Amino acid sequence: MTKSKTSVSKIFVWILLGFLFVGLIGFGTGNLSGNVKTIGKIGDTDITVNQYVRALQSELRNTSQQFGQQLTLQQLQAFGIQQRVLSRLVTDKLLENEATKLSLSVDDNSVRDNIISLNAFKGPDGAFNQDAYNYALENAGYTSAEFEEEIRAETARNILSQSILSGNTINKIQAELLAAFLLEARSFNIQVLTADSVDFIAQNPTDLELQEFLDKNTEQYTVPESKMISYAILEPEMLADSVPIDNGILQNIYEEKKSEYNKPEERTIDRLSFLSADEASSAISKIKNNDTDFDELSLERGLTEDDVAYGTFSKEKLADASEEIFSAKIGEVVGPIETDLGPVIFRVREIVAAESTSFDDAKNSLAKEYALSEAKKLVDEKIEESQNLLAAGGTLEDLVSEVGFKIEKILFNEETDIPVLKDQTFAISAQNTEIGEFPEIKELSNGGLFALRIDDLVAARTKNIEEVRSELESAIEKQKIQIKLDQSANDLLKNNQYKGEILSFNDKTRDATLPDMPENVITEIFNLEIGKGKVVSGDQKSYILRLKNVSEADLSTDNAKLLISQIKNQINNSLSADLFESFANMARINSKLDINEQALNAVHSSFQ
Repeated sequence: MTKSKTSVSKIFVWILLGFLFVGLIGFGTGNLSGNVKTIGKIGDTDITVNQYVRALQSELRNTSQQFGQQLTLQQLQAFGIQQRVLSRLVTDKLLENEATKLSLSVDDNSVRDNIISLNAFKGPDGAFNQDAYNYALENAGYTSAEFEEEIRAETARNILSQSILSGNTINKIQAELLAAFLLEARSFNIQVLTADSVDFIAQNPTDLELQEFLDKNTEQYTVPESKMISYAILEPEMLADSVPIDNGILQNIYEEKKSEYNKPEERTIDRLSFLSADEASSAISKIKNNDTDFDELSLERGLTEDDVAYGTFSKEKLADASEEIFSAKIGEVVGPIETDLGPVIFRVREIVAAESTSFDDAKNSLAKEYALSEAKKLVDEKIEESQNLLAAGGTLEDLVSEVGFKIEKILFNEETDIPVLKDQTFAISAQNTEIGEFPEIKELSNGGLFALRIDDLVAARTKNIEEVRSELESAIEKQKIQIKLDQSANDLLKNNQYKGEILSFNDKTRDATLPDMPENVITEIFNLEIGKGKVVSGDQKSYILRLKNVSEADLSTDNAKLLISQIKNQINNSLSADLFESFANMARINSKLDINEQALNAVHSSFQ
């Protein structure tokens, strides 16, 4: 009986320990030299191989669980996760080193109390079980001395951390002041003036005005740094005209696609199923007597239009119901008809007329389709020839003269918009190719080929007036209208006059959003005094803000109390994090960190 209890205890403890600490199972360190015990040290504190391996294994298991599959160490390294593991371990050892400097430690009794309090080491009776303890440490790759020393070090680290973090709190008054600031509410009016609110006679600006505006807004009218690109291209369309067209081939294609060119009449229908023929017949009678209709019957059952929609069918696909349905008019209900679902009534929603395209009518489109298909084959046949030509030192111009490509030139930047750039392969090549790189043959999504060359890099420049004259004229006109709007708004505000649309808002806090208005409107409202106003410019609009009332925050409400608590927690956490970071940074400066890269690489290689 005792043996059985002990066995169960060991299994139970080991399952729990799988979540508490990570052993070395499956991650042998047999390839490590017997002399390699540490991967580095910070100050006088060693970072041992075993500690690093356990931390890596723990991270590997946790990350694998997140991805839903077992990851390898190499995959972990690809994500840079092993650096995070090492950084975390270095921080722990940094605190441990500082604790040692400060003579912070715990006695054997404290270590013992910590260990026996861990549920993972307790037996079924709830008491500490020495067998479970020994078994767990053995499987996790610890000696009892190592584990007890880690408990001692971790306890000392925690004491130091708590000493740093404790006491970093703001008082209640500070939190209440912030809450009062955030919960203060304001009521106000906004008078909106639009472009049609002012008289404005448009006048074409002079070239001097255009140049002055351009000089003040160069960033809006700048051509970015560009690449002068030459590209040779061969597309199926370029060869399609050379493809001989055989009438017999087109006739065969037509026969293969006859169903596409000759479509029978179809009906789009709805259906309702019934439990019995009597119910279905009764429904049909009510519809014919105008006592109800198909839609009302559907609604009575809680069915939507999508629920009753059956589909679009030709006569041959409807089998037994085809004659009645194809004899009916749009909107007519027929049935009941027996189906696999029982008695059903159908409604004709739409009649799709038959379509018939003769061979002669389809001939031109068939010829184009056939020629393009054959042209793609001709292009494919030129891939190897084109690649060999470039590999032998040929140029884009040689592709034109010897293979049949055509050559084009473009000025390429993020603003360039030409059809060929819609092809992803071409766009990526244009973006990534550098000046001096040799052209390569690549395939387009339409079956074509291309190769490109960067001829020159063109520095960014400001566009001249003639390039953007109409844009400048429009921008200047909008600017003048906005100035006029703002002047009119300020006059109305000064004289306390109202004109245009007036909107009222009540009890808005600082985090309120006002749709279709500039973002700074709410900010300006909270900068005003009661009875005062402010004009805010928009896009061809002016907003006259008038503050009516200020409602002080009521800090006695549940919402306010919750906010005060959240403010205290957030600021306290931020203060603690900042202080801890400052302490850690200072400790790093004062403690030499030495990482043995060879030992690290040896550990990584030892993972199986």
